[in-house]
Amino acid sequence: MVSSLDPRNLNNSRINEESRQDQLEELKDDVETLKMESLNERLGLPPAFRVFSLAFTAAIVGSLGGMMHGWKTSSLRYLASNSHRLPTTYNGWFFYHKRKMYYCLKQGMIVGFKTGAKLGGFVGCIFAVEAGFDKLRGVKDFCNTMMAVCVPGVAYSWWHRMPRVQANDFIRKGGRIGIGFGLLEDLFQYIRGADVWYLRRLFGIQPRSLTERIRDRIRSDKNKL
Repeated sequence: MVSSLDPRNLNNSRINEESRQDQLEELKDDVETLKMESLNERLGLPPAFRVFSLAFTAAIVGSLGGMMHGWKTSSLRYLASNSHRLPTTYNGWFFYHKRKMYYCLKQGMIVGFKTGAKLGGFVGCIFAVEAGFDKLRGVKDFCNTMMAVCVPGVAYSWWHRMPRVQANDFIRKGGRIGIGFGLLEDLFQYIRGADVWYLRRLFGIQPRSLTERIRDRIRSDKNKL
C-alpha cells in the first residue's frame, strides 16, 4: 500500500524557515555575482545603467536649477510689463500676485524642462562616448574621460560656429575638466580594488581594495609589536 502524508504532521515553520534560508542564499549569490561582474566597471555600474543614471541625475539637477532661474527672470519680466498699471486696491494686489504666480510657474517649468533636457542630454552623450572609448581601447582610464568631454565640445563649438580662439579655449577647459573627473574615477576604482592599468604597469600597484590594504597594514603593525 502507498502511504499518504498527513498535512497535520508536517512542520510548516521548519519548511518556511528552510525556504527563507534558500532564498537568502540565492540572493547572496546573485549579489556576489553582480559585484564581481561590475568590479572593473566605472563607478561600479554597468555602462548602460551608468549612462542612464548620470543623465537622469543631470536632467533633474538642470530642471531644478532652470526652474529657479526661469521663476526669477519671469518675475522680473512680469513686474516690468505691468509697472505702468500696478493695482491700487487690496483685491487688485491679490489678483496681481495670483496671476504673477501662475505666469512664473508656467515660465519656470518651461525653462526648467529645456535646461534639464539640454544638461541631461549633454551628460548622457559624454558618458556614452566615454563607454564607447572604454570598449574601443579595451582599458578604462582618465584619457577616455578626457576624450569623451573633448569630442562633444568640438561638436558643440562647431554647431554654434564659435570663433577659433573661443573654440580652442572651450575645448581646453573641457579637457582639463575631463582629466580631473577621469582621475577621480580612477581613484575610486583604486579604492574599490579594481584594476587601474597604469598604476599596475608603471608603479607595480596591484588591484586590491582599500579595506584589504588597511587590514594588512594593521596586521603587519601588530606583528612588529
